[in-house]
Amino acid sequence: MDRISQLSDDLLLRILSCVPTKDVVATSLLSKRWQFLWMLVPQLQYNDINHSGDYKNFSQFVYRSLLSNKASVIEHLHLNLGPECPAIDIGLWIGIALSRRLRELEINIRSSFENVSFSLPSSLYTSDTLETLRVINFVLLVVPSSVCLPSLKVLHLKTVDYEDDASLPNLLSGCPNLEELCLERHDQDSEMDFTVVVPSLRRLSMMDENYVKCGRYVIDVPSLKYLNITDEAVYNVRQIENMPELTEAYVEITQGVTHKFLRALTTVRHLSLCLSLSEVILNIILFFFSYYYSSQELLCVVVHIEKQVMCPSGMIFYQLVHLNLYTFAQGWWDLLTYMLQDSPKLRFLKLIDKHDSGLCGKETPIGWKLPSSVPECLLFSLEAFEWIGYKGRRGDREMATYVLKNAACLSTAKFSPESTDVGEKYHMLKELASVPTASTSSKLLFD
Repeated sequence: MDRISQLSDDLLLRILSCVPTKDVVATSLLSKRWQFLWMLVPQLQYNDINHSGDYKNFSQFVYRSLLSNKASVIEHLHLNLGPECPAIDIGLWIGIALSRRLRELEINIRSSFENVSFSLPSSLYTSDTLETLRVINFVLLVVPSSVCLPSLKVLHLKTVDYEDDASLPNLLSGCPNLEELCLERHDQDSEMDFTVVVPSLRRLSMMDENYVKCGRYVIDVPSLKYLNITDEAVYNVRQIENMPELTEAYVEITQGVTHKFLRALTTVRHLSLCLSLSEVILNIILFFFSYYYSSQELLCVVVHIEKQVMCPSGMIFYQLVHLNLYTFAQGWWDLLTYMLQDSPKLRFLKLIDKHDSGLCGKETPIGWKLPSSVPECLLFSLEAFEWIGYKGRRGDREMATYVLKNAACLSTAKFSPESTDVGEKYHMLKELASVPTASTSSKLLFD
């Protein structure tokens, strides 16, 4: 302890800023050197779990430590609270921190059976110092018509409640310098329309895990550099446009996507795609058209619609260098064909069969049609090809063989089989190793 006490106050304060406030206050008992140091710590972390559900003592502790804090600016206030914590206390704590020129606020209200939402204090919406706001779970955004948050650059709203459709647009309109926005929706607000018009925004992440109900995303973000969308909405209700600066995108849409949406991504350099056509949409098509078409004719209609929805024909991804394609959706092999044809500068291609959730694709590229001509990227730019979860089926072999035979600049081709059987893996390796490659310097790697 003597060695630690010899450190400068600045260094000790930086160390204490990483420790929960309950433990920071306890350091005042160590020695005279530590008696008042805790009062200068600019980052405060309160978690009622650390107080064994004794909300009276917890509330008194928060008030006492907040009011005793002498730091010139409260840089960070993190509140992790249960549903029993009184809303009036939460509002007062935030208000005290705001009066001390709070820069970063993170509040997480843990769920309850009643799912009662807590409203943020109105003073928060006019803070001139707040730079980061993260709100998680059961917080009701009652946004005034006039919002002024000139310093806010980072905003995360995860599974929060909105008073009405105007809440989010009103909030964003008062954030002229916002650079990062993260939105997650849950069932209670799934039918709402989300309008995101932020000229300054550079990073946008949106997640919608609703399967039945859905609202609408309208996004206009001309300065956006990074986009991450995970969307399980039943219908295609995404209006995304005006992203001329976009360079990186991760898109996981399990219920259908349109040409217009994909066209907004044509400026990217790094792209991850996990797309599929909604079974609900197909069922609707089958229901309405079954009265007018034979089974064979109906199949042709469905295949035509799938291709129109899945394949971005005629869109050129001039800047695309890295492409990750998740092989879950029916017809993913056709999407791959179109992406190869329309990405003349593609250098790195990765096919991924295993999802983060642990699910694996079941669709096999049966009847895969070769491109009418060898794509430009295979002839002049593709350097690395990787296939995670390679199964070695006939369609898989045809596709892998086509890439190996035509990628003239290929340096490495790596295959990570799904199978754990040594004999089966050896057979896959032997098949791939026998394929004559266009590149004399390419290396075949087998994980």
